Amino acid sequence: MTNDPAGDADWLLGEVNSLRERARADRHAFRFPLLYFGAFTLATAPLYVLGHQQGESGFRAWPFLARGMDLVWLAGLVVGAVLTIWWYRRHGDRSGIQTSARKSVLIWTTAGAAPLLWILLLPLFFLWPFFVRDNFGLLAVALGLIALARAERSRRLWIITGLYTAAAVPAVVYNMENQYYRLFHLFGFTSEDMPYALVQGTPVLLPALILLIGGLTTRRTTPA
Repeated sequence: MTNDPAGDADWLLGEVNSLRERARADRHAFRFPLLYFGAFTLATAPLYVLGHQQGESGFRAWPFLARGMDLVWLAGLVVGAVLTIWWYRRHGDRSGIQTSARKSVLIWTTAGAAPLLWILLLPLFFLWPFFVRDNFGLLAVALGLIALARAERSRRLWIITGLYTAAAVPAVVYNMENQYYRLFHLFGFTSEDMPYALVQGTPVLLPALILLIGGLTTRRTTPA
């Protein structure tokens, strides 16, 4: 510090701003939920392939049994919510700064159950585009990440969440497999040669990769 009051004030203001930015960066702990939900989403791809190969026609008379993938998503969302709470508390204990992830946890658990509740609420039948493909969990993850981005106040997390949501929405409300079928046709595949079962797992791949890349490229802030 110098004897110049104005210079000292500028220096102190700079130090305060630097500490504020450092504290804001140190409190970010969203790397773990990005990696978890990215890995979990990627792991669901083979299940869609197996489900198509085995078929579900024998279970359609029993709605809850026919919602196997919705149950898988619900379990993954609940586990992710619990682990996220644990991670944020651990990070807060070590860094001294903790961001609340309660809203995200609440959204993940309640939105994960939405497909199972929807089959009981016939007046809401018009919402069928969101639930008919058994991958509403993609949107449930997006809603929780939006709440987490608001809590973290991180521009990076907002960008990752925006990219993920942009990939998840069409995967949920539209048959993205049709685009792959058209692509295969361009390469000379006939209807008989089309890998229908394999393509069933492709809609979740892009959203999963966005989360994994986002998590892997996010700086680790948890102190050792």
